[in-house]
Amino acid sequence: MFRARLDFHDIASPIGLADGGLFLGRSSVFPVQHRMLRTEVLESEDRVVLISYERFTDDPEGVVLVTGLSDSAIQGRLDALDAYLLDFAVLEIDRRKRTISYRASPVVSIPAYLIADQDGVAIDWDYSRLLVDREVEIVWDVALAQIAGRSTYAPTTIVAGVYRATAGAVLRASANGVAVELPESIEHDGPHDVWPDAHVEAQLFEAIKAILDSRPLDPSRLAVELSGGMDSALTSIAAAAVAGPGVMSVGAQFNGPMGAAQRERRSMLRDHGGFDDLSVPAERFAPFGPTSLRRIRYGVWPEDENYPELFEAMFGMLQAAGIDTLVSGLGGDELYTAYEGEEGAPAGKGESACAFLTAEGLAIAHRARSPYPAGWLQETCWSGAASESQRVLRYGLWPVHPYHTLALARFVSRLPRRYRRDRRLLRDTLCELLGNQVFATDYVKETFKLVAHRGIAENRAYLIDLVQRSNLSRHPGIADQAILAALAGDIEALDHHTYNALFRVLKVFCFFQ
Repeated sequence: MFRARLDFHDIASPIGLADGGLFLGRSSVFPVQHRMLRTEVLESEDRVVLISYERFTDDPEGVVLVTGLSDSAIQGRLDALDAYLLDFAVLEIDRRKRTISYRASPVVSIPAYLIADQDGVAIDWDYSRLLVDREVEIVWDVALAQIAGRSTYAPTTIVAGVYRATAGAVLRASANGVAVELPESIEHDGPHDVWPDAHVEAQLFEAIKAILDSRPLDPSRLAVELSGGMDSALTSIAAAAVAGPGVMSVGAQFNGPMGAAQRERRSMLRDHGGFDDLSVPAERFAPFGPTSLRRIRYGVWPEDENYPELFEAMFGMLQAAGIDTLVSGLGGDELYTAYEGEEGAPAGKGESACAFLTAEGLAIAHRARSPYPAGWLQETCWSGAASESQRVLRYGLWPVHPYHTLALARFVSRLPRRYRRDRRLLRDTLCELLGNQVFATDYVKETFKLVAHRGIAENRAYLIDLVQRSNLSRHPGIADQAILAALAGDIEALDHHTYNALFRVLKVFCFFQ
């Protein structure tokens, strides 16, 4: 939530606020300026602390400076954040210890990236600004693990020396480098019984509405993501219940039988919520095309969303319509966890192969993964939010992910298996709200796969040239000839596992071109 350049020799300088930023000597910090946020600047003799947080409906907006505080008063304010229900970030300057630290909330919808040197640190929510005109060093174990499809969620990243703020962690920079403090792992206490007459479906819907209603939403500046799937269906219905009719909705529209089924669901949801709907044809925005940000060095972080071409178009139109807040269904799948021993519980991952890594590359990839401490939210919630955070902020949008709420995650995780199995609670809630059984059984779910196939096939000459001239191809862990063979062949004939691996390896090659 900050953009900053802070030098250690400026730490003792007096502070001043001007033009939305904080200045210490020649150093500066610019909090994200948005209607949904508030920033506090707290100063004692030894510390300067900036707290940027999502505000509740009755919180004033803007930036406030409070000086002359005691260290204990500042610490009390920081300790109170442990119980804060929405997203926040803390940037702390310790004048006595000569350290600069960044702490992310357990929600972390907008991660910051940090680079340190002997003079100080650069911090930015937009990684591309940190990397411009830099020659970077690849962290190969992370790169190969990402190609293999293994999670690499951690404060260290695919670029040497670049750290990312992760859920509940603290990055602390000094003249000696960057130290990382990870959060403590939480313990799920498993399912509990519910009262026989408990209306859990109503409780879920009321909880989603309360999560949205707690924020200062402006119906004229609000949009909802409406994919036609179950997760966005519930959050959009809740948003309409809170904000009233006339809220904008936006979603990608696909072709074929999948698209026809999706169009019917979106139409039903649009009519139910009274949305002003914006439907964007996905086929027009296939990946890797000539205007894609992926053709720009460091243009799209390898872990970012798979289809920036499409989302750039959608978010640009929302910005032009005066929208500044976007409600999503991100994280809905992750609510309905299955515990060990329950039907549907995830099995342990084996050492799966990857067609585009050599035996040496696979060995490195399999050694790289170190599980992140468990939280109430699942790891894919944090990585999913991070994947779109650059794009939304670049277009002046603040993301609201109702499912990324710790209290809601605790509530659903404690329900009996019959509610969590096959997302039955979500299906039944939607059926009650809509008076329609379309979500009660499996439906034709939308997927970007066919659009991605076309994007790769239509841009194969560019992608083949990229792989051939890239330094990545010379790494002994990369099976470059296998990549080239796949690109030259029938993309649609690739099995699901191979296609996914090809897409992942191309994202890495594009980033480091």
